[in-house]
Amino acid sequence: MTFMTDSLSIQLPDQSARKNALDIRQSFIVQAPAGSGKTELLTLRYLKLLATASQPEEVLAITFTKKAASEMRDRIASILSWCQNFLDGDTTQISDIEAFKLGIGKSVLERDRREEWHLLESPSRLRVQTIDSLSFYLAKQLPTLSQIGGSPTVTEDIEVCCSEAINATLAQLESGTELAYHIEVVLTHLDNDLVSIGNQLLGMLGQRDQWSNYVIDLTINKTGTSQFLKLGLIELIEETLLSVTKLLNESEDELIELANFAAANLNNEKDKLSIASFFPLESLPESNIEALPVWLFLLSFLLKKQRADDLGPPDWLRQANKNHGFPASSNGDKEGQSICKEYKTKRTDLISILKEKPGALQELAFIRLLPTSEEDSDQWDFLNSLCNVLRALNAELLLAFTRHRVVDHIQISAAARMALGTEDEPTDLALALDNNINHILVDEFQDTSQLQLSLLKKLTAGWQTDDWRTLFLVGDAMQSCYSFRNANVGIFLDVQKRGLEHIKLETLVLQSNFRSQQPLIDWVNGTFADAFPAKADVSRGAVPYNRAEVIHKKSDGKGVEVDLIEYESDQRQQALFQESEQLADKVLKLQEQFPGDSIAILVRTRTQLKTVIPSLRARALSWRANDIDRLTELPVIEDLLSLVKVILSPGDHFSWLCLLRAPWCGLTSADLLELNHHSRESNIWSSTKEYRSITGLSLHAKQVLPQFIIAMQFAIASRYKRSLRQSVEATWGLLRGINCCRDDNEINCVQRFFTLLSEEEKAGGLGDIFAFEEKVSSTFIPSPETMSQACGLQLLTMHKSKGLEFDHVLLPGLSQTARHDDKDLLVWHERLNAAGNPRLFLAAVTPAGSDESNLYTFIRHEQKVRQKLESTRLLYIAITRAKKSATLFASIIKEKDGGFRKPPEGSLLSLIWPQLCSQGALCSQSSNSSTHVFQERMEKRHSTTGPTMITRLRPILEFTESEQQAIQDLIAKFENNHQTADDRVFEWSNDLNARTKADRVASKTGTLIHKVFETYINSNDKSNYLAQLKTIKSYWRLGLRSLQLSSDEMDRTLSQMEETVYRTLSSPTLAWIFDNQSSESACELKITQRQKGHLKQFIIDRTFIDQSNTRWIIDFKTSVRPIGESESDFISAQTEKHRSQLEIYRDLMMASENRPIRLALLLTEIPALVEIKPN
Repeated sequence: MTFMTDSLSIQLPDQSARKNALDIRQSFIVQAPAGSGKTELLTLRYLKLLATASQPEEVLAITFTKKAASEMRDRIASILSWCQNFLDGDTTQISDIEAFKLGIGKSVLERDRREEWHLLESPSRLRVQTIDSLSFYLAKQLPTLSQIGGSPTVTEDIEVCCSEAINATLAQLESGTELAYHIEVVLTHLDNDLVSIGNQLLGMLGQRDQWSNYVIDLTINKTGTSQFLKLGLIELIEETLLSVTKLLNESEDELIELANFAAANLNNEKDKLSIASFFPLESLPESNIEALPVWLFLLSFLLKKQRADDLGPPDWLRQANKNHGFPASSNGDKEGQSICKEYKTKRTDLISILKEKPGALQELAFIRLLPTSEEDSDQWDFLNSLCNVLRALNAELLLAFTRHRVVDHIQISAAARMALGTEDEPTDLALALDNNINHILVDEFQDTSQLQLSLLKKLTAGWQTDDWRTLFLVGDAMQSCYSFRNANVGIFLDVQKRGLEHIKLETLVLQSNFRSQQPLIDWVNGTFADAFPAKADVSRGAVPYNRAEVIHKKSDGKGVEVDLIEYESDQRQQALFQESEQLADKVLKLQEQFPGDSIAILVRTRTQLKTVIPSLRARALSWRANDIDRLTELPVIEDLLSLVKVILSPGDHFSWLCLLRAPWCGLTSADLLELNHHSRESNIWSSTKEYRSITGLSLHAKQVLPQFIIAMQFAIASRYKRSLRQSVEATWGLLRGINCCRDDNEINCVQRFFTLLSEEEKAGGLGDIFAFEEKVSSTFIPSPETMSQACGLQLLTMHKSKGLEFDHVLLPGLSQTARHDDKDLLVWHERLNAAGNPRLFLAAVTPAGSDESNLYTFIRHEQKVRQKLESTRLLYIAITRAKKSATLFASIIKEKDGGFRKPPEGSLLSLIWPQLCSQGALCSQSSNSSTHVFQERMEKRHSTTGPTMITRLRPILEFTESEQQAIQDLIAKFENNHQTADDRVFEWSNDLNARTKADRVASKTGTLIHKVFETYINSNDKSNYLAQLKTIKSYWRLGLRSLQLSSDEMDRTLSQMEETVYRTLSSPTLAWIFDNQSSESACELKITQRQKGHLKQFIIDRTFIDQSNTRWIIDFKTSVRPIGESESDFISAQTEKHRSQLEIYRDLMMASENRPIRLALLLTEIPALVEIKPN
């Protein structure tokens, strides 16, 4: 199998690994770095497994995101659909790789036909699921055993449940029970600071998958908590020392000799006494906690001293002196000097030998961090009580979940494990799955958590070594960056090393990079090979670098550039501004040099965009952002919030002013001042209703206020007669609120707002309007439907960019540090031991004035080391999103000697700074170059703001006489407290939205049908096209997803589209229109013309020249004939509606050619070609 590129057959450097990965008799774990084509590999293996399966459900593919699952499912369906076209077609012109795919696809289709699976018609039989959806499915099968009840809603917004659980637990303090004693111990240890304790417990509940199993086991089995945790510490110490012993075996004699010499010559009696019982040494010290002082003594003359909170790299001790046991002379004479000099030389020689061992320095330095198990008794008593409190807290959380009928993904994962039972006592569900699932493929395995690993072990617990069932794990440890979601990259490293339980997994390593060009790959290889750790460490999650091999030799990009802004220490803000200006200029330059290329600005945190966005706006650049902007940043959402506040509290003065300023009224500041002045003796609503008596109001205000008043009277009157959502949504409809939305995405945001309102509504109101406002504020604006609809520039976080690719990547703010790391009241650390089993470490901050415990220091250090390792991987992820170029931006202090100050610890730039300095490719620009622009921007920011732009609806808000009468009748009934079934106003409101929705559905279906016609025209084999309509419908469904249609609406729309396409393309009288053999045949032909100094683009649906040298210009129209309208009237209406547009197309063509031109509409409703004759 070869990879085809530029029509050349290239043998890949990892060809053997790729071939082995498709051996469906074996189980593998595959290391697949960025751009290595892992999704394609997963897809091909899945298809090969399908070709041999008895049922498609036997093959299960697990992903970690919905996007990945959707992408893989679409790829499978796409390959099968593509293969379907070649079943009886000519395959002589396809490439080797296509022929290979075709062979696999045909095998699947043959089995599909023989077994009557109907995969193309029923793609849901392809079991490609996220780990969360699989867990939810398992938990729902046994709701009682799994403790999730019936069908709860899955959400990550569980703060209310957590708060209830914390309050219920702490309320047991006065109960006089054993739990009350444990709560008292916890409170006492943490200074009775209930706010801090509550926040800490809230954080722990969000990560309870890391500790809940330990806590439940310890408290149920009555195992001594302190004893359990001490054993974990002892195990850590012994495993560390055993590993170091193996490292030093070859140098044992030399080290013992040096140790005995140094011990004999120590000048500090206290140090000498602490190790006296161990000397003289005859062998390396034991690998146990008792010998730890001796190991620390050995390190004292090998390594430089380093503080526990110093995350910088350790270093060898360059010179040893009398304090280390290496005096200048042992007895003051020359012979003594010679002996001491000789031992110093031996020490230097030993260090030179150890330097050649990868990871030796880090491994030795780790010994210094090891805590002793001799923590004070108060610490152990506290941890024992804490475990009991946490168990009670976990139980209260389950009760809160039950009350609110919700669960989070952590609970779903735990429930799925419980539903499968144990290895010794599997449930019937586990046995059924064991019979039904024969092959499992897991994508992104590097992001697995302990709970998810446990689930995978249970799914494969019944597998035997000789039953031909297979496990296929794919991931890239170098791209693990989700520790905040409890992902543990050490799991990947451990499974690579020892397999999964009884399943033997062969490790395969991919190296080919199909994404990036050579200069970029060369830079990444040269930089990150040293930035990543040299040796794997399962416990810490340290991942060595795996070099990428270039596939795309050609290059039209510059690889990686580093742009530094140098500044004086008091010019930081100015430097950040200059950095953003430089980045925005880079975007403009790239867009000019590479029009059509995709560009991404990736940031570590969203807050970094605050300095970037103003510079982009200053250059009139547009962009798309994922999970960056909040709902409340949209004016239409702010207006809806004001509407909710007014309905709930008609005395809310400020909210009334906001509504009067909103587009449905658009009152000027002068009008608002007049109303405000008039309301001093009453309120703003009363003065609004008395607008006729206010002489200072503008003519526009007097035109719009009557209709506004009617709508708001309805809103207030219907307040307790309908649900809050119904009242708000109906009022918004009456105010023509949907016309305030600028695009489909804003309409989706409005629907999201109404959903949030329904979720928070209680007894017709909101329990806490401020909490609701906070919830809306914390909700992100949903992304547009597809990438193709977005502009070429995207803004997103580095984490969100994972799995994506762009032509050019820009990384600002690399010298900025993450937020300050405060000391937590409680810290915990989950570690994998040498056998791959997880171990938990817990510690509490000591009371004020006390020394920090060794265990607390150790855990914090390990957390920081893990974070530093993950940050390096995050930077690697960000840079490797690029196909052509990546540009790194940072602001850095210029020293007096002309050099750069080292970037601050904790910044991403600091992680690769040594490599950048050694490359000597740093270029800088002074922040003074933008001083005047920066000062102007700051002056504008701090100056008094001018008048704001008023947005108004056109035409202005106006009700018909019958609408106005119906609304007032209903208001009267509401005000007289009459119960009424009159829903006309609500129906009108819904109809306003429905009409707009119908327009959007018509527009979207028209676009999709146009695309079908274009594809059909460009297809050389039209014979089987109509047979593929059922497959094409699945893509239409994806295209219509953003319209938020109900299931019935979706099915009806798809059926109408299928019928329209079928009757149009199957019509023998229209076939000549779709013939691509005509002269100058073109679809979606773009023509640009300058009009009044501006460029305007026109798109012609279909054009060609017939045999009589006449050019045809045809517009496809998918309009539906209104009920009751005759066909002739429909044709006349469409002709007049579109005549002028077609005549513009004709004039454009006539400007460039001299031949007869005929204009026509293809009306799919009939279907018929209607020629438009000249007037």
